[in-house]
Amino acid sequence: MNNTVEIVLQEQIYNGKMDMRCLANVQAEMKKQGIEMSMQDIFNAITKQDLNIVLEIVVQSIQRCHKQIKRASIEDKITFAEMENIFTYIAKLAEVSMPKANEGKSKEEK
Repeated sequence: MNNTVEIVLQEQIYNGKMDMRCLANVQAEMKKQGIEMSMQDIFNAITKQDLNIVLEIVVQSIQRCHKQIKRASIEDKITFAEMENIFTYIAKLAEVSMPKANEGKSKEEK
């Protein structure tokens, strides 16, 4: 299963992946800011379009696929003009990363 999603930020193409490591990295970054968050808190923040969390997921998901790219390089590409693109990216990440209701069931069970 290919669980990566492409995003273009200021004409630069990146791939991103939202897996458990990405979410753990988001938790760690939030903890550095003095904010304790569970996985459920992160998903609730995404639903509420909390920019602090959304932008952290963008950074962490890109760094999961592009370890050589520094955080500041990604942050420099994130502008208000990119926000619609970013929210579309987050929605696609969630879609390809979350288990589907029918996954793991045999043909007889479906």
